[in-house]
Amino acid sequence: MTSNDYAAHLFVPAEAALASLRRHGVAPSVEHYAIWFTHHAGYNPALSRMIKLLEASNDPFDEARHRELYDRFLARADGARMLHETAGRADAALGAVATLLEELQRDATGYGAALDDASRQLTGERLAELAGIVAKLRVETTQMRDRTETLQGELTRRNEEIGALRFELERAEQAVSTDPLTGIGNRRLFDKALRHTVVEAVENGEPLSLLLLDIDHFKQFNDTFGHQVGDLVLRLVAGKLKDSVKGRDLPTRYGGEEFAILLPQTPLAGAVALAEQIRGGIAARRVQLKGNAKDLGVITLSIGAAAYRPGESLAAFVERADQALYAAKRAGRNRVVVETG
Repeated sequence: MTSNDYAAHLFVPAEAALASLRRHGVAPSVEHYAIWFTHHAGYNPALSRMIKLLEASNDPFDEARHRELYDRFLARADGARMLHETAGRADAALGAVATLLEELQRDATGYGAALDDASRQLTGERLAELAGIVAKLRVETTQMRDRTETLQGELTRRNEEIGALRFELERAEQAVSTDPLTGIGNRRLFDKALRHTVVEAVENGEPLSLLLLDIDHFKQFNDTFGHQVGDLVLRLVAGKLKDSVKGRDLPTRYGGEEFAILLPQTPLAGAVALAEQIRGGIAARRVQLKGNAKDLGVITLSIGAAAYRPGESLAAFVERADQALYAAKRAGRNRVVVETG
């Protein structure tokens, strides 16, 4: 692939995004552009899936719809400003490269015209002027080569800038999807992954299970030993969850002392077995503070397990796991309870 081909291929999503904005008759703001660029670049499968569903049902893509899509799939409560600024800079970089490509295309067109002119002259009867024509072609060729080299250098610089911006966007995405205390995914990541894995499970006919986990008597850790020790307990449990899963399994901090694990391609029996492994592993060790060897006792977990039922809402799926979790609490804690009904 030549430099020109690569550059053109690189900006297919950008051109498609602008075409989508024109087709739907909305202003090319940063938010609107970000929606369609993300969709056409394939960066957010959940967003693309929603857009395809809306297009299939002929739903209007007006200002309100774009605002809803941006808020749902791209806006970040703690990182919207950073993404907004980065998207704007990426947009400017894309525009600059597009301008360079247009200049290169115009130069190539001019060069082609010069060659056509020379060809017409050579086919006439002015062969005596051949030397002059060749000299003219030599000048045109030198100018075209110099101009092309300059533009290719600019393209390389712009491509590097866009690569850095993409890396910054990915880093921002990771930052707003990670719980800063425990280092695992946060509630926002859970909600996003839940939508994706449910759609995928339905499309592929695969099982999907969910574990909701709660640290028993967590308030006592905070009241007895202080919030710093409570934070240590949260990190310890999060580390255990992270070490216990594999593949596409996703542990997240659901809120407070509650955690969630999404288990794609996992039947309920497998989810229960994993839950027991995690529960038993946590309960089997006493926790001591380093330095003063203060004994914090044993940490136990109550866990609710549920399997997704095709056709039910996401809220109903989570609710069944939540009900199982509270059943474990009522039954005495430190146990795994499977959904019923």
